[in-house]
Amino acid sequence: MKRLSLVLMLVFTGIGALLAQRTITGQVSDENGEGLIGATVLVKGTTVGTVTDIDGNYTVQVPADANTLVFSYTGFVSQEIELGAANTLDVTMTTDVIGLEDVVVVGYSTQRKKDITGSVSSVSGDDIGTEAGVGLQTALRGRAAGVQVFQASGTPGAAINVRVRGSTSINASNQPLFVIDGVPLIQGNFQQVGVGGQTLNALADLNPNDIESIEVLKDASTAAIYGNRAANGVVLITTKKGSAGRTKLNFDASYGTSEPIRLVELMSAEQYMEQMNVLFGDPNALAGGMGGNTDWYGEVFRNAPVQNYNLSASGGDAKTRFYAGLTYGDEQGIVKNTRFQRYSGRLNLDHVASDKLTLGVTMGYNYSKNRRVRNDNNIFGAVSVATLWPATVPVYNDNGSFASAFGWDNPLATVTLYDNLVTTNRLTSTFFARYELLEGLTFQAKVGVDALDMREDVHQPSALQSSNNGTVQLGQTRDNRWLTEFTLNFNKYFGKSSLTALVGAGYQEDQVRQDFSQVDDFPTDDFRGLTAGATPTSITGSFTGDRLDSYFANVNYAFDDKYILTATFRADGSTRFINDKWGYFPGASVAWRLSSEPFLSGSGIDDLKLRVGWGITGNNSVGNFAARQLIGGGNNYADLPGIAPTQLGNPDLSWETTSQLNIGLDFAILKSRLSGSIDVYDKNTTDLLLNRPIPTTSGFTSVTENIGEVSNKGVELSLTILPVVNPGNGFNWELTGNVSFNKNEIVKLYQGTPIDVGFATRLAEGHPIGAFFGHVTDGIFQNQAEVEAHATQPGAAPGDFRYLDISGGPGPDGILGTADDLPPDGVINDNDRTFIGQGLPDWVGGLTNIFSFKGLELNTFFQFTLGNDIYNNNLEFSEGMHSVFNTTKRAWEGRWQQEGDDEDFPRAVANDPNNNRRNSTRNVENGSFLRLKTASLSYTFPKSFLDGVNMQSLRVYVSGTNLITVTDYSWFDPEVSTFGESNTAPGTDFLTMPQGRTISFGINVGF
Repeated sequence: MKRLSLVLMLVFTGIGALLAQRTITGQVSDENGEGLIGATVLVKGTTVGTVTDIDGNYTVQVPADANTLVFSYTGFVSQEIELGAANTLDVTMTTDVIGLEDVVVVGYSTQRKKDITGSVSSVSGDDIGTEAGVGLQTALRGRAAGVQVFQASGTPGAAINVRVRGSTSINASNQPLFVIDGVPLIQGNFQQVGVGGQTLNALADLNPNDIESIEVLKDASTAAIYGNRAANGVVLITTKKGSAGRTKLNFDASYGTSEPIRLVELMSAEQYMEQMNVLFGDPNALAGGMGGNTDWYGEVFRNAPVQNYNLSASGGDAKTRFYAGLTYGDEQGIVKNTRFQRYSGRLNLDHVASDKLTLGVTMGYNYSKNRRVRNDNNIFGAVSVATLWPATVPVYNDNGSFASAFGWDNPLATVTLYDNLVTTNRLTSTFFARYELLEGLTFQAKVGVDALDMREDVHQPSALQSSNNGTVQLGQTRDNRWLTEFTLNFNKYFGKSSLTALVGAGYQEDQVRQDFSQVDDFPTDDFRGLTAGATPTSITGSFTGDRLDSYFANVNYAFDDKYILTATFRADGSTRFINDKWGYFPGASVAWRLSSEPFLSGSGIDDLKLRVGWGITGNNSVGNFAARQLIGGGNNYADLPGIAPTQLGNPDLSWETTSQLNIGLDFAILKSRLSGSIDVYDKNTTDLLLNRPIPTTSGFTSVTENIGEVSNKGVELSLTILPVVNPGNGFNWELTGNVSFNKNEIVKLYQGTPIDVGFATRLAEGHPIGAFFGHVTDGIFQNQAEVEAHATQPGAAPGDFRYLDISGGPGPDGILGTADDLPPDGVINDNDRTFIGQGLPDWVGGLTNIFSFKGLELNTFFQFTLGNDIYNNNLEFSEGMHSVFNTTKRAWEGRWQQEGDDEDFPRAVANDPNNNRRNSTRNVENGSFLRLKTASLSYTFPKSFLDGVNMQSLRVYVSGTNLITVTDYSWFDPEVSTFGESNTAPGTDFLTMPQGRTISFGINVGF
């Protein structure tokens, strides 16, 4: 009897619970009445909910005490609707024109854009896909306020420079931390075979078609969650996921051609012979004489094809969602024998194993082949030789071999015979398991990996002058990064308050192995195996590793959707340091939504939020052994092998530390037709890693210590304007732009002593990183009287540059170029050098303009920099007019020849006795530019047409890159950096390969 009573009690209790719920059904649709697949429907204040099906329909069980449902969908304004007596509720979602409800990734979690208290810039995957090419490397260029991205070279797959709110370091990395799906990417330059100033680009391996969004954490309050790797900002890359509903297939194909943006005009063969006669009094001074009139640019440059093909599939149901993609990209360079190919695949899965357990995996594999030639800051490089080689030399000798002169390989031989192939295999993957312990409390375990395998194969046949009777070089790099993280997340709504909290711990380990071999003297060029060479000249190998232990926490509290507080803390322990392994990095920010206050009610302001944030971040990109005493081999004595110390250790060495204060304002007015944000920041970096000179009696010249300081202060403005809005297929016009100002300054160096780097760059207190240092020109001497009336200038004659007498040498501080310098002494020498320009821009920005009407869309994107100079080192070689080097036509025809000539170029004279080629303002040019970076014109076919061809979508388009450039810079391309990713010598150009202008046609089909 007792058992029967118990059973009846349980049955009636269950029935009571069921009767206490009710079922709500309905449809969620957009403004055109189309059902939205995968929209979220939640009972407010709970985790009870569902997602809509393929037709936008939903069914949800609602507790009896619940009275509000929350409807949300990416790109639409969330709605909270109170329940009435009816059990059917249809909802029409409206487009979120300023994206306040969009979910933004902010590091280990996501937030609504409207709730962010720090400074975060977002770029959508749709914006990334508008630029021709095969890489992700330029996706952020001009699209995010405070983020400067510039191409180091036009070489396919070449490195890029990314700076978030200026340069913070001299010897450590200035690149931000890149994180893909929660895994910090392997960065750095692993190449072992130098080909000039160009370096490889770690981002080139990533497929832009797989990217859902990119977020940039710019201020320390948001970036502090990444601790001692976040001083330069953090770039979070999120790949695409599947959504519930039918399987969607998409295929995109594009094909185009690329050509050099601009080339300078060189002398003809006749003019070159005239130059030889003027310089040396012998028109046949060059061996071979007048052998032809070769267009060396025409022999080396080409119109190159660029093609991309992408196939993706996504879909799923309430339990399992997937995204899969395959891509082939092929970008042939504008210089012959240069090419970057990438094959990539991706599979992302999410599976709801139970009502509490969710499993997921993201996996991306990329295989790339990068064929390169010697170039960029290389006098023997392809562009260098093509510029300096005289037109008088023919391409081939009578016997069919490549002609040569000066002991150099001719330009076509340089690009044809030199074989450099870099192949890379890369796997980036994460696996996570998320379990709901209690309502609002979840535990997640994640394992991630970034595995990079790079091989460099270089062959220089015996026909090349630079070859040692045939040379083979082989480099192999393997870098495996493993990441394990555990996090506990809490999410709770109570009354008008909401609280989210996160605590976690992580462990990251890197293992890097590098091997390199070079062998010379091969019996035939057909043999390329290392064992076929007679003379091994280099065999090296290394195996290194480092580990990072981390603990982190984040709390976000909001009251009444008006007052928001965020606090972050991270502790990092790194094996790169000895006595000071652990660092602690706090961050905090607050926001006040003034637009929700009664005193702004009815003001016409749709959103107004004030933000203030502060935090501390670090930079540990200093190498694994910077703090340690090192010993190396190869030190022989009396024919016996030996070892010796090669580096003096510093056990107290630590990371560079950056503190940053940020004040921001987000706004939206005119029914959100005008929206944007303004940020002001003060960013100070201390403990810079610099070399301190020490007595040579120690056996060393310097030791690395934390002794420098750099400051960055700036303002950022982002705007979105919707001048014309017509939902549906009417005419629409959208403008999105940003502009940023940054003032960079070196505050402290060791004893204030300047550091000279690059061609003409000096690092000095009170000046920005990348400042140029040299003489100031003051016109050209017209006659001997002017030469004699001027300060003593050795070797000067009429037609030479006149240099200003600025200083008699350093003053009491012992440092040249300061206010303490001695007065002019009447002699022109190195003491008369001063600061003559800067390689970093003051202003950077971009403007996107989108016009759409029915299915037609025109999308243009302009990029600009302002306030930066370029040290044009090309002028010293190709316009020096002092040797057998070829000369530009403008310099030869515009040179000074007689008194009264008002020319920009000095006289032509052998061996340059006045040193007209010295570092001076003559080589400094305005590097500011405005560029139509991308433009696309597309047409999307209407649904009425698609129904007849069994397609879901069809779009055809034509797009272009680097279409128009407005600049005062005289050489190939103002977007240049000969020294690649160099921290200290930006804005330098020495015969660097220009970028290409690309026009492509494409089609995008959805099924």
